Amino acid sequence: MAPKKRKNAEQQDSTDDESSSKRNKTESGLKFGFVWREAGEKGAKNLKPLIYLSADLPGCKKIASFDIDGTIIVTKSGKTFAQNSSDWKWFDKCVPQKLKDLDDQGFRIVFITNQAGIEKGKTKPEQLKTKFEAMLKELHIPVFILIATGENHFRKPSVEMWKFFEENCNKMEEVDMDESFYCGDAAGRPKNWAPGRSKDFSCGDRMFAANCNLKFYTPEEFFLNHRPVKFEWGSVDPLEVIKKYKNSKQDKEYHSTVQEIVMMFGPPASGKSTFYRRYLKDNNYVHVNRDTLQTQEKCLKAAEAALKEGKSVCVDNTNPSKKIRADYISLAKRMNVSQVRCFVLNTPIELCHHLNYVRQNCTLGKVRRIPDVGYNMFKSQLQEPDVKEGFEEVVKIDFVPIFDDEQHEKIFKQWTN
Repeated sequence: MAPKKRKNAEQQDSTDDESSSKRNKTESGLKFGFVWREAGEKGAKNLKPLIYLSADLPGCKKIASFDIDGTIIVTKSGKTFAQNSSDWKWFDKCVPQKLKDLDDQGFRIVFITNQAGIEKGKTKPEQLKTKFEAMLKELHIPVFILIATGENHFRKPSVEMWKFFEENCNKMEEVDMDESFYCGDAAGRPKNWAPGRSKDFSCGDRMFAANCNLKFYTPEEFFLNHRPVKFEWGSVDPLEVIKKYKNSKQDKEYHSTVQEIVMMFGPPASGKSTFYRRYLKDNNYVHVNRDTLQTQEKCLKAAEAALKEGKSVCVDNTNPSKKIRADYISLAKRMNVSQVRCFVLNTPIELCHHLNYVRQNCTLGKVRRIPDVGYNMFKSQLQEPDVKEGFEEVVKIDFVPIFDDEQHEKIFKQWTN
């Protein structure tokens, strides 16, 4: 009996090992062929998204997509940001079952999250992977995860993460947009939208859903069956901007027949470079830009060299203060250039912030957005230009919604946060 008993025990051990192995494969995502990899265009200088994806699963028409922090999970510590990879719990105890029900109903579950802390060095990718894999171990269903790792063109509310999923993760299956949806907690709800609740930190998730043409739910609406509450977009409405400025025009000739210096004036992303490209570039004006040359001294040297060649100069910088502008007025006098004009871009500051993101997204991150400190610096140095400084004239330029192509117009019409 003893050998038989020992044999059964060995068989039981083997069975236990096999079951454990199967569980581990399921829990690690191997059952569904899931792996982590970087995504994005080859050679991109920006941090690429991290994607947890499977090559084994078929495409799916119905997509149930969610933000993660504040939507699927919250911190166990009660703090805003997780203190470690174990500092999480489900948003509500019903979350796992709700997600499993969606899987049973034929939805593909996709988590799409912004994690700018990776680019800032405050969050390590491996910590996020550990936390998210721990979540998936409790779900036992296939879940795609898309992580925007920085404040670039992949960051919500940009549609690039959604586009990446459609084009690279769903086997070219056409998504049924009527059945699909996105759920997130950044919904633009004001303070006390529910008793004692804080204002949402942004409206980014609601904007993302709108940009992707997806139905939107807050986690309270989706998981807890709460009614929708009032919200604020907290940003310019791009469609209203087009409507407001549709009759504005920039159709006069802004270049001069005499050699001159034109100084642009306006906040970051107010349209200065675009104005130069459209109205001055093909009329013998040399572009002088501090973003390229880095220092005021180099800009002045480049301007002087162009003037010596008999060309006019466009100083495409924010030029906020009289002191900065005085350097170019002095240069013109020294070079016997009789005319210096200042072109003031009358683009409202809130629209500048929108254009800031439009430029980044149109260039797929090759031109990064100007951080808020750039706007604060402009504001702190701001001195409105005046002809008394030595300008021949100060020309006010209103914003006009002119688009280079269909893609430019499409991106302009998307919400930015």
